[in-house]
Amino acid sequence: MKSQSIAILIVVGCIAAFFFYACRPDWQFARLEGNARKVITPTQLQTWAVKLLASSPTNTTPKVSELGTNFPSQLLGLYHRPPFIQIKEVDTNAPGSVLLAWGGGLIGHCGFEIGPTNFVSYREHARAWQPGVYFWNDRP
Repeated sequence: MKSQSIAILIVVGCIAAFFFYACRPDWQFARLEGNARKVITPTQLQTWAVKLLASSPTNTTPKVSELGTNFPSQLLGLYHRPPFIQIKEVDTNAPGSVLLAWGGGLIGHCGFEIGPTNFVSYREHARAWQPGVYFWNDRP
């Protein structure tokens, strides 16, 4: 009787662990914006992005590891993978901007579009945190 109870507890524990690890990315993804608001301000994001725009070649996709300390470390714990980064060049209709994106596959994508205060995101589902700083989510 006692060994059956232990066996049942082990099976239930294994099932619970499976669901925790299987659902964790989705749980993190769904709460990414709220968790980002807790660890970084829009002004901090904008200051970082504007400096990055001034010091990096445009139309590049650097990895977080390549940026080293020139990346807001507060953003690294938001999702189980670091974000995709794209530095977009200035064009006739818009100033340069930095795109941060998390997600992929069936989960969708979300992230930030950040530029100077005159930057406007035309991405669907973008929410302004302040002028020039937008969070977007294209989750299905």
